[in-house]
Order: sequence, then C-alpha cells, then structure tokens
Amino acid sequence: MSFETFKLTDNLFVILGRRHGHFPMSHSFLVRDEISALIDTGCGIDLLAEIKETFSIDIIINSHGHPDHSAGNWLFPDNPLYAPEMGAESHGRLELLSRRFFPNWSQAEMWRHWIRETMGFQDRGPTHFFDDGHVFDFGHTTLQAIHTPGHTKDHFCFLELENGILLTFDIDLTPFGPWYGNLESSLKGFRSAIQRVRDLRPRVIASSHSAPLFDSIGERLDEYESVIDQRAQIIREIIKDGASRADIIGTKPIYGYHPYAREILPLFEARMIDLHLEEIIELGMAQSDGELFRTI
Repeated sequence: MSFETFKLTDNLFVILGRRHGHFPMSHSFLVRDEISALIDTGCGIDLLAEIKETFSIDIIINSHGHPDHSAGNWLFPDNPLYAPEMGAESHGRLELLSRRFFPNWSQAEMWRHWIRETMGFQDRGPTHFFDDGHVFDFGHTTLQAIHTPGHTKDHFCFLELENGILLTFDIDLTPFGPWYGNLESSLKGFRSAIQRVRDLRPRVIASSHSAPLFDSIGERLDEYESVIDQRAQIIREIIKDGASRADIIGTKPIYGYHPYAREILPLFEARMIDLHLEEIIELGMAQSDGELFRTI
C-alpha cells in the first residue's frame, strides 16, 4: 500500500496527498463506516487508483469546486458524487470552471491547460448536491456541512459532531496564509469564514494542505488571519509615494516569488492585490487617480 493514512477516529481518516498535500495536490479524507465515503479527490491519480482497489467506496464528496479537490472524480464514474449547490452548473466541468474563475478567455484557456497537465483532471459532474447545514450520516459518523465562502463562493467545512473534529479544507492554516485569488474570492468573506471556524470551537482541525492540528487552535487561526493584514500593510507601504497597479504586481507582495506555474501565479497575485486595494480604499486608507494608488 503506497498511500499513507492518519487516523482521526475509528471511522475517519486523512489520506496524505502527494507532495505532502502541498498544492497542486491536497489531502483526501476517508470515512469507513456503514456507508464509506471519499471526500475530495486531489491526493494524486495513482493514489486514488490504489484507494479504489483497496476500499469499497460508496460515495464521493467534494468540499468545493477547485480542481485540486476534484481532479480524480472521473476515476469513480459509477459512484454518487455530492457537491455544493453553489456553483453546481460548473462543478467538475473544467471549461465552465475556468470561465467562473477568470475574467478573460486567454487566462481561462491557459489555466485549463495547466490543470490538465499537473492534476490529471478529467470532467465528471456531480449527481447530488448539499447546502449549509446538510448532515451526512454514514452510520457511526456524521458530518455537518458548514458554508465558509471567501476562498470560493462554494467552499465548505465539515464538522464531525461527536468528537468536534472540523475538516477545514482550504482554510488550511499554512504559513502562506489565506488564498483568495479567483474572480469570485472575497476578503470580507474569508475573514467571516475564519470567524465561523472560531465560533465552532473545534477540538481538532484537519485541513487539505497541512497536518492535523490538536492544540493552540485559536492562536493558529489568529496567525493565519493576520497574514491578510500583513499583506495589506506591505501594499500600503508600496503605494505610500504612489504606485501603479503594474508596479504593485511587479513587487510580488503576496507570493514573494513564483516558483512554478509562472504564467498562472501572477494572475492569482493580481486578483489578491486588487481585493486589497479595494479594501484599503474602502477603509479610507488610500485613493486612486486612475493611474496611481497612494496612501492617505
């Protein structure tokens, strides 16, 4: 067995993704109960093929529409596939997803090519849908869907009710911090999603791109959210004497550098910068004359 698992309960496991779950891979989650479920299929196509041979999977569930969480759905063509009601028309359909996430055709086409090359993505649309508050009952295990938009409009967390385990997917508590680089992403929404996670007071957090967290959860959430403010401060510093949008993007205040996907990451960087500029202006901390942004 080449894949590794981490036990959260007797029935709930993390399946460690390729590259330790770092993007463009992600961890998957396995429920082994009266009903068995695989949650998210971005751990690696080769691992998914082995998982399919090893376990009898009844249903597939996706936490949201990003391809690193749904790339391998096509390996389970006969299984019911549950996806969020929001974004239902584009879920699992790469061309429609690209139009949803990117403002123009050339960007969308470039992203589609990169997704196919790096993730082995093939189209496979959902058969069933869920919304906020939906409870998946697997027998001894129940998971409640918690809508946490901001990363995407259709992002969900899942709360394991008995033990207080929260699967937070792309509220991932990585040192990089929150990611809000799509057309539909929202800074305000992401902040609200983090607060909703706080309010649930989980005893354990298991995300898609980092190791499960068993202690200091409040502190880690604070550190994670603080990255948003740190980025805003960097951008305010860049524009203190006036800077164009291109100038700001060129400094790479979000990523610092672009180690891969060098045509794609600048698009994400630009979107996140735009969201920060909108917020800074709305808060009265900066202004724009159409050419330059400048702090007030």
